[in-house]
Amino acid sequence: MTVDASPHPNWYPDPATAGLWRYWDGVQWTEHTAPMGGVATSGPTHAPVGSSTGPSEAIHWLVPVGRSGEAIAAGYLGFLCLFLTILAFLPFGFIGTLAIAGLTIWLAVRAIKKAESGGHGRGRAIFGLVGAGFAVLASIVGAYGTFAVAGS
Repeated sequence: MTVDASPHPNWYPDPATAGLWRYWDGVQWTEHTAPMGGVATSGPTHAPVGSSTGPSEAIHWLVPVGRSGEAIAAGYLGFLCLFLTILAFLPFGFIGTLAIAGLTIWLAVRAIKKAESGGHGRGRAIFGLVGAGFAVLASIVGAYGTFAVAGS
């Protein structure tokens, strides 16, 4: 007979953010949180078995699990922006690069706001902002080159 050592689905103190309850679905932490002050709940004062303040499984670092869609998209678009910096130096290539960079910045800001309220994915969002920043800088140089060549 096997005994399941994992706690039952319930609200528990968030292992990553003090002052928050986080819902444990019986398998993993969910994105649902609630402030501890004034919330009547019967959650125990210990974290579920195997949980910690950060991800301990390698798969969590390799695959975007447990993060908001905005954070995942911003991370991948930030990576794309790094490659699009080359396109920015082609005649009028800066237009597409700026469009992708703008979308990346918008998604990254949304993901960071979501992460501040207890979500995960802030690192990917920041990476998206950095990649978009490089793309914007390359687009400015590319636009200057396009119009300087056209003007001479």
